[in-house]
Amino acid sequence: MLNPGVAESFRRVGRDLRAWTPGEAAPILAVRAAFGITIAMSALALLDDPAWGPAAVMGAWLGGVALLTPGTRTSPTLPILVGAAGALGVLLGAIADPLLLIAAAAAYAFTLTFIGSVTHVAGVTFTVSGLMFFLSEHVTAGTTPLIAAAAVLAGGAVQAAMALLPPHYRWAEDRRTLADAWRALAAEAQSLAADPNAPFRTETLLEAARELDSRRRLPAAVLEARRQIYAVSNAIGRTASARARADAQDRDTVAFYSEALQLAARLLDRFAANITARRPAELDWDELLDGLSQNPMATTTGTMPSDIGGLLRTLHETGGFAERIADGGGEVIGDPALAHATSTARQAYEQLRSRLHRRDPVIHHALRRAGVIALAMGIGLLWPTGHGYWVPLTAWLVLQADFAGTLTRGTTRAVGTTGGVVLASLLGLVLPHEQLWLSLVVLAYALVAYLARPVSMLVFAAAVSGFTVFQIDLSGESPVLAAFDRGACTLVGAALAIGFYVLVPTWQTRRLGDLLGDLVDAYRDYARLSLDRQAHPADYDRKVMHAAIDRIRARRAALNSSADQAAAEPVAGPGPLSADVLGVEAALSRAGRALVAVNATLGRDEEGVGLDGVDAFADAVDAAYMRLAARARGTAAPSGVDLTQAVHRLDLRLAAIEDRATRTRRNVLRWEADNLVEALDDSARLSTDWS
Repeated sequence: MLNPGVAESFRRVGRDLRAWTPGEAAPILAVRAAFGITIAMSALALLDDPAWGPAAVMGAWLGGVALLTPGTRTSPTLPILVGAAGALGVLLGAIADPLLLIAAAAAYAFTLTFIGSVTHVAGVTFTVSGLMFFLSEHVTAGTTPLIAAAAVLAGGAVQAAMALLPPHYRWAEDRRTLADAWRALAAEAQSLAADPNAPFRTETLLEAARELDSRRRLPAAVLEARRQIYAVSNAIGRTASARARADAQDRDTVAFYSEALQLAARLLDRFAANITARRPAELDWDELLDGLSQNPMATTTGTMPSDIGGLLRTLHETGGFAERIADGGGEVIGDPALAHATSTARQAYEQLRSRLHRRDPVIHHALRRAGVIALAMGIGLLWPTGHGYWVPLTAWLVLQADFAGTLTRGTTRAVGTTGGVVLASLLGLVLPHEQLWLSLVVLAYALVAYLARPVSMLVFAAAVSGFTVFQIDLSGESPVLAAFDRGACTLVGAALAIGFYVLVPTWQTRRLGDLLGDLVDAYRDYARLSLDRQAHPADYDRKVMHAAIDRIRARRAALNSSADQAAAEPVAGPGPLSADVLGVEAALSRAGRALVAVNATLGRDEEGVGLDGVDAFADAVDAAYMRLAARARGTAAPSGVDLTQAVHRLDLRLAAIEDRATRTRRNVLRWEADNLVEALDDSARLSTDWS
């Protein structure tokens, strides 16, 4: 029987080869980037095609790729950074001594991979610009490395100028990021409308919040909407909790709360569409609220439940932010440039320093990439033809931080690049070798690659290989033999990257227990804060609570990402496997839902009366989380605690309180305490057999 991880790997390779997402295409940016290459090539033609021309065109090409990278802002900064890093790669790649060149390749690969782990933009910048190291021999032919490096930087500057051309959609990437957060909240509301115990799936919300927090300048409306994300999430959770508390036989009440959650989902999707659309649609609040108020439950009672009313007020506030953003108004808020730069550098330094230990996966990946690039560079130098540079270039692009990514990316790039170089070589056989024809073919390949960049990696890889062939490597007396030679180099580079990963792996399966333990610790902190707020409301610190929520989201995202990667790995334990971990994570999510509902019974800054008996229950819950974390990590677990008895004692203490002002809080706490204990018991049962 085939290993489940191997079977999943094959499925992912097939999906990756067939991946085609035309909705992600950015034709305006693609044409703009291709226009930048046209300007560079036209300027070179007027200068009678100097020897440094290929370097300038490659710099413009790489700057255009940076503009088309999903998740990056269309600002002139990134093409300049790509050009500068590419210029450094040209200088290092021009080292004449083979041994020094191989050592420089390893050091270059390690440094770029390690520093690129700081942010997505840094990773994109260094991966794209790293290509110039392997192309240095070709772009420095007939000129000096220093002039070629300056030409690469100039090419990036051309694309930086293209980023400023109209049509210019202000704050487009920031609007899209905020829209992603609202869509994540909409998906959560929609799932809770059907199932109040639906697991958390807000990784997109976390990514959007992080991305917006990293911006130096933001319109005031975007900044305020970012801060208000917590209020929207709490309002949704409070309404979902009320839906769960509704009597199972009272279908009208359940349907009423579900309708409110579905309305919230529709509104958030509408807000997201409005702030990213060229022409926002009008929103009729009276019509929306009239539809909800006609529900039989609303007409019977004559009032709107406080949970739904609070949700609608929060959504109305969100709608105001969306309207201001769509109108393009709002003062720009930003930190001083120097303060932002020093703060960002300090954060990056601390992040990198925290990863400087031998067990960190980033270090493993950087060392693995350095090793595979050194080996590929040596093979490329010994390759009997002039196309050996394709071996390290392919290995550089193929090797990813996880096995599934390396396998899928390797297969896709190998197939696309091989097909692309064969087609380009055959085209070189029939097309006249005149400057005009070659320039037109280069531009056509560039435009296709830019259009396919976010659409299909297979087509993008084929277009990139064709562009490279016609730009710097259209040589050889036999184009057919050259095509097969380039294809062979590509296959060797891809096989080298995949094989090296298998020999020196970082298996995510082996990390799942520790990552789950970290998530349990984060949930434990949130549980303590939520229950302490019920026992001692005056001690509540909103910033500490928000930090705990962000910590849960970050660790849940890390665990889910690793579990997804582990599902495609051909290995097992020791410790829990991917399916086991996801089962416990789902149970922890149910417990988290109960805690969210408990926390929502007090307003944002409300100070109520402390409830007796909560401290003892909080201690029992804390002990249960500690025991689960120890099981996940495979360490000695502390003695067990009887949660059933703890919740029974809490129920008796709360029932004895006669304060009418706290009746709602006590009812919610009694209900959700049962849900919390049930979810923690499920987590304990799922992890019983772990060693």
